[in-house]
Order: sequence, then structure tokens, then C-alpha cells
Amino acid sequence: MALEWHMKPILLILICILNDAATLVISVDNAKISPHPDKWRIGQLIFLSIVLGALLTGLSFAHFFIARDVFEVSEPQLEAIMYLHISSAPHFVIFSTRLAGYFWENMPSPIFFIAVMGTQVFAMLICVYGVIVGEAIGWIWGIVVIAVSLVYFVLLDFVKVYIFKHWSFEFTAHAWPTKDRKVKLAARKARVIQQKRVWISIDKVRQVGLKIKALEAMKA
Repeated sequence: MALEWHMKPILLILICILNDAATLVISVDNAKISPHPDKWRIGQLIFLSIVLGALLTGLSFAHFFIARDVFEVSEPQLEAIMYLHISSAPHFVIFSTRLAGYFWENMPSPIFFIAVMGTQVFAMLICVYGVIVGEAIGWIWGIVVIAVSLVYFVLLDFVKVYIFKHWSFEFTAHAWPTKDRKVKLAARKARVIQQKRVWISIDKVRQVGLKIKALEAMKA
């Protein structure tokens, strides 16, 4: 890894086991039913994954350098801190990525919430008391790392919603202006203009109908 630093294989395996155990419970989550058939926007999902991945990577480097250079923790403690961060920060993001809107718009099921939080509490405890990891980091480091992961997941949730709101076919056509996209964009704009004209015509007909009814009422 970076700067010739590495983590014990047993800790990487433990991350996979705990995260997979919690992810399996998503099958009983409170899924939000879409009012219309969903269409996969592969470009949008890839872009969102890159952005979230880059931000999580930045947080990982921040944990590494702050713990090592600012607080000057020992190598075993640094390993435990990084393990707890890598286990918790990406995993809490599942509360955000489970739906397109803000995470509080559709709260997770109790079983799913307990499973995710339970695995990370377990990860925190083994780091706090130095079980499996090389050296105990204490309650302060354990709580701080978990708290930072929770706060960061909320920030990433706002980033996700912002991308979903501003991502559109028009945006991709301007960002990557291929010939096919230009043609489709022009066709969509023409269709929108036509639909507006139709609704304007319908509104005019409705107004005429109302005026006729008003005149008939006055004659009566």
C-alpha cells in the first residue's frame, strides 16, 4: 500500500466477512417502491461511484497522515485505526446508496440497521481492546473514527443527491458530445417544444369552452 504500509491479511478478511454479513440483510430492508419503471443510467452510476470512491480515498489518506504524523501513534495502533476506518466509513455509505434521495426520506428496517451498526460496533470493540489487531487504540480513538465515518456518510449523501438532481441526458450530451447524442438531444428538444405547443393549444380550447359556458349562463 501507500508509503510501504500494509494491513494484516486477517484484518482484510475480517472486513469482507463483517461487511458481507451486513449486506446480506439488505434483502429485508424497507425498499422504496418506484412509481414508474426504473431505467438504469450506467454513466450516472459509474460517475457517482468514481466521485464517492475518490472522496472516501481522500478520507483514508487523511486518517493515515493525521494519525501517523500529527498524533504519532505506533505502527500497530495505526493499523488498528486504519482497519476501523476502512471497515466503517465505506459501510455506512450503504445507508445512503440504498435510495436515490436523502437517506432520511426512507429509513432502513430495524434488522438491517442493527446488522450494519452491530458489525461496526464489533469492529470498534476489537480495536478498542486490541483483539486480533496489534495494539489497543482506546475508546477515544474508537469513538472518533466511528463518529467521523458517520458524519462523512451524511456529507456523501448530499453529494449523491446533488449528482442525481443535476445529471441528465442534456448534461452528458454537452459533456461528451458524440454525434449520436447530439442527434438524440436535438430530437428531445424538438419533442419538448411540440409538447408545449400542444398544451398551449389545449389551454386555449379550454379557455374558449369556459367563455362559451359563461355566455350561455348569462343568456339563461
